[in-house]
Amino acid sequence: MAKYTKFFAYLDSNSISEAGGKGAQLGELIKAKIKVPPGFVVLADAFERFLEETDLGVDIEAQLKKVNFKDTNAVDRYSNVIRDLIHDFEIPADISKEILASFDRLKCQYVAVRSSATAEDSSVASWREN
Repeated sequence: MAKYTKFFAYLDSNSISEAGGKGAQLGELIKAKIKVPPGFVVLADAFERFLEETDLGVDIEAQLKKVNFKDTNAVDRYSNVIRDLIHDFEIPADISKEILASFDRLKCQYVAVRSSATAEDSSVASWREN
């Protein structure tokens, strides 16, 4: 059984913490019999494991403490710093293998990739509205 990916049909409104808001809503659309292109999400556990194995969590936390979330330029600047930190490391091999296997199951030449943060619809992300 997949540990780090989940296909849309296996997601629902209870999946936000593992699959993000968009992923969970795609699962709900499928359950409502609305046509949704086939797809899957990479679960939050994959990113958590990546952070643990690379010790990036500490570096990211340090950068986040410096951000003035009311200053969109600062948010953008530190987002780029954090993105660059993440890009310097490889995804663990078993996670990459599972993502590629899920992609192969789609049998599609092209796919769309969207982010779906697990907290983007929560009060934690309310700084965006200020």
